[in-house]
Amino acid sequence: MAKRWLITGGTGLLSDYLIEACSRHGAVTTTARTGGDQHCDLTDSAGVRSLLSDVAPDVVIHAAGLTDVERCEREPDQAYAVNRDAAANIAAALGASARLVFVSTDQVYPDSPGLHAEEIVAPVNVYGQSKLAGEQAVLQHPGALVLRTNFFGPSRREGRVSLSDFVTRSLSARQNATFFSDILFSPLHMETLAALVTEAAGRGITGVFNAGCREGASKADFAMSIARHKGLQTETSRIGNSSVLPDRAKRPKDMRMAVGRIEHALGRAMPTLDQELAKL
Repeated sequence: MAKRWLITGGTGLLSDYLIEACSRHGAVTTTARTGGDQHCDLTDSAGVRSLLSDVAPDVVIHAAGLTDVERCEREPDQAYAVNRDAAANIAAALGASARLVFVSTDQVYPDSPGLHAEEIVAPVNVYGQSKLAGEQAVLQHPGALVLRTNFFGPSRREGRVSLSDFVTRSLSARQNATFFSDILFSPLHMETLAALVTEAAGRGITGVFNAGCREGASKADFAMSIARHKGLQTETSRIGNSSVLPDRAKRPKDMRMAVGRIEHALGRAMPTLDQELAKL
């Protein structure tokens, strides 16, 4: 059955992939503070109620957020307004029969070894703390699905650069780049993530899930795998440690996620990182 989809964060890196995936299943409306089909400040509860009344969505994919970790540390009130209060406004105004998907982050996990299961959360920075607060707000809605994730893939949005874009461009231009061996994660290609979002929403899956590849890898291994996949030279790059950036906001080093719960819900295995990189 065709659905009406509303995607927040309509100017974000993930938005074009979500639009493509959702358009296969119904009509899509996007929103952003200064872009998208309808402009809306999601921190304004009255504006959110008006937006939802106008669009009458069957599914809201809440992908908007303040993701700049350094800015979140500098401006915690703004971080909570965007990452928690906006989510709470949507959850409160959305009809009970609709679905609400919240795109969360792997930075809700503690600075301890992975693979992290969904139950143990202890974010070490304001970004992760505000996103976890957003999860808790969203879960007040009976049709809520929270997907903790990290993603890559070619940017389709001018002015936006993904991690894989950065790696590819750095290696192609023979720039001096350092890739960290002590930062580990479990990313998905944005195409995979967008398809997962629409499938899970369509099947009425609710709750909190890690949406990542199996096992994961370090960001250094991620970069070297891209180099092998694309036949790029690596002599101008080096493998390093994130301790060379002592002044940046604290981040968990191991963000790898256990994906057994989402595999059980979907009835299939999540892809490996190599399978995801093959989509580049």
